[in-house]
Amino acid sequence: MGSHVWASERFEPAKPDAVKVEATGAQFAWFFRYPGADGTYAQTSAKDISAEEQNPLGMKMEDPDAKDDVVSGVMYLPVNREVDLTLRSQDVIHSLFIPSMRFKQDAVPGLAIHMHFTPTETGDYELTCAELCGLGHYKMHGMLKVVTQGEFDKWLASKEAEKQ
Repeated sequence: MGSHVWASERFEPAKPDAVKVEATGAQFAWFFRYPGADGTYAQTSAKDISAEEQNPLGMKMEDPDAKDDVVSGVMYLPVNREVDLTLRSQDVIHSLFIPSMRFKQDAVPGLAIHMHFTPTETGDYELTCAELCGLGHYKMHGMLKVVTQGEFDKWLASKEAEKQ
């Protein structure tokens, strides 16, 4: 009965003004990347992944688009605004699961999987990995904070300012 809803979220494109966010699963954490004011993500490379340099996604820092990309361990989204979500995995199959929103989609290494949805209520929502992804699977969870548009804009601006 819900297959038409899933198909519309998966196969129809998001609106042009949707909030873009990329969710990347890596043993054993989620990382969320926002493209910043330019609306373009920086290129990434597995060989550039570095915890020491605080580059968990391997962004190519020489790429001009990297200057305003924001990476967070918490997903922030504005309420009542469509989200264009791209799912990625660095290593094994993960599955982004937000139980209270009935959202679940696999993240597969080598693929960029697009989904879109609209959060309708502010609040804090647990998210987890719903795919047995290794020995540390039990600790692969995170938070989604759905906030007002003003709070989202303020949060994003503060993260962009931290990069300067």
